Amino acid sequence: MAELTATVAEARAHFSKIASSVCATGKPVTVIRNSKPWVTIAPASPEHLPVIDWAAPDVVRMDPITRKTVLPADWDDPEDEGLYDDLV
Repeated sequence: MAELTATVAEARAHFSKIASSVCATGKPVTVIRNSKPWVTIAPASPEHLPVIDWAAPDVVRMDPITRKTVLPADWDDPEDEGLYDDLV
């Protein structure tokens, strides 16, 4: 059986349809860029899904009265100074 493929332009234009097809059939689609396999759109497997502890408190919480976010006390920790300097 032939592998399912799509060009980058096709994947961009029809991503929703391709994703629905992948989810329904379980067959991955390889996206081709410059005549070479670039990425694969595949169904998510349970072992690769992140585990979210919904009971854990959020790092950034919202004040229920003002409806504004409240940052943690150490949000501007000097230890982080220069962390992103390489990105500029």
